[in-house]
Amino acid sequence: MVDNGWVGYLQEVEKEDRRATFHPLQLPSSQKARTEAYIAVRDSYINLYQKEAEKQTEHKDERETLNLLYDAFVKQYGNLNAAENAKLIKTDSAGKEIPYLERIIGGVIHKADIFSRPVSFSTTTLATDNPEEALAASLNKYGSVDLDFMSEISSLPADTLKEALHGRLFYNPLQQEYEIAERWIAGNVVEKADEVRAYLENNPDDTEAKESLTALEEARPKRIEFEELDFNLGERWIPTGIYARFASHLFDADVLVHYSESSDDFSVKCHQGNMHIWEKYAVKAESRTFDGIALLKHALVNTTPDITKKVVVGDQEVKVRDMEAIQMANTKIDEIRTAFTDWLHAQNDEFKNRLTDQYNDTFNCFVRPNYDGSHQEFLGLDRKGAGIEDLYSSQKDTVWMIKLNNGAICDHEVGAGKTLIMCTATQEMKRLGLAHKPMIIGLKANIPAIAEDYRKAYPHAKILYPGIDDFTPKKRLRIFGDIKNNDWDCVILTHDQFGMIPQSPEIQKEILEIELDSVERNLDALKSQGKEVTRECSPG
Repeated sequence: MVDNGWVGYLQEVEKEDRRATFHPLQLPSSQKARTEAYIAVRDSYINLYQKEAEKQTEHKDERETLNLLYDAFVKQYGNLNAAENAKLIKTDSAGKEIPYLERIIGGVIHKADIFSRPVSFSTTTLATDNPEEALAASLNKYGSVDLDFMSEISSLPADTLKEALHGRLFYNPLQQEYEIAERWIAGNVVEKADEVRAYLENNPDDTEAKESLTALEEARPKRIEFEELDFNLGERWIPTGIYARFASHLFDADVLVHYSESSDDFSVKCHQGNMHIWEKYAVKAESRTFDGIALLKHALVNTTPDITKKVVVGDQEVKVRDMEAIQMANTKIDEIRTAFTDWLHAQNDEFKNRLTDQYNDTFNCFVRPNYDGSHQEFLGLDRKGAGIEDLYSSQKDTVWMIKLNNGAICDHEVGAGKTLIMCTATQEMKRLGLAHKPMIIGLKANIPAIAEDYRKAYPHAKILYPGIDDFTPKKRLRIFGDIKNNDWDCVILTHDQFGMIPQSPEIQKEILEIELDSVERNLDALKSQGKEVTRECSPG
């Protein structure tokens, strides 16, 4: 640094107290002038990057200053990466990124993108006359449908947008907002439809809500009939009153059945007894009798009683499992289960319909989102270069899903086109301003193929990826510097390289605090279970 006309370095730096010891250097006048010019470039660069990263706005004056200082330095002392300058920069712990303000392309040194435009945030101006793209932009910016924002970037009135997106947008009267079809006609459509019907009882003139209800009703899965269902005793969705009616019929006695959701367990009570309970559905073991009520409870939770008997081994009497009694208990439990199914089928049609309705409303009510990306045009995609006539419909749908949700899982087999999905989705998100510096992470062996596919699909895209010889620590730093100081359509890295991107102390502290909180919660959980917890601290 420079202090009162002296060039020197700092030691004993205490960041919290903002204190340090300055050590001046005795430098020849030429070396002193070079160092002062370098420090001016370095400080100007750090000042510009930090301001734009924090404020997320362009700082033209600071950028002009950086260009003036850099140009003056190069004119007087040569490029930053010239041997003499590189030697100087290496002595500066704050100048690790300065060499990467220059890029060598085809043997010619170029300024990094930060000299001409911001690189720490996206400067893409969202503007489109395509309602679908305006919708995607709104979802990625706000996570919801914002018609005012969509009108602003498309210059289209809200009514025009709704008309163009008919079938894509639905009004949610419960939240009083618009939702895309992929979210409205998805999930538990039966529950949603019931809630909208309740709303319409008080608002019968809401035509948009009626259209939304119709869409939900049409999307409801095909009803599964009683004859197609496989009922099992103990299923939690079946009301316990039905189990009580069945047990009372089976044992010819008043039986009560209760289910506890917190413990996921059934309790069965009967205040009277008879031969059905004591004999027909009972198993007598050496130590005790498991009557019909006890075996019914085992049948409800799908378990088998652990029955033991005493045997003499040598001179000792020991307990062993009574396999004969256990097998008999299993047989009785199976009889109870079969009797339940027979009893259900013997009920009247009204009973069966109610039970079938309950099953369908509980389970057969979910709809998976349907992502239709057929409307996308994929500007800049060189289909001929990529060796395709067009993307598969599945690829278009997946890219649209990624754009809507700001991410997705592409669980396809080899050869289904995942790489082109990644490349196309990345370029689309960059084009629309949904992502600033998209990054693809892959296995080291796959990076060249991914980069080549990207280059073929988008020959004019600005992509950064490591070559075969770019995995040394020194070259890795060059890649990180290029990422930071330039504007890329896509950055492609290996898992190892991505993992080596240094984290700021603030991020490291945040991660450690999260892990510490998790440990504390685990210890509290162990304590609540009555387990002894000791805390030991190692020396230092």
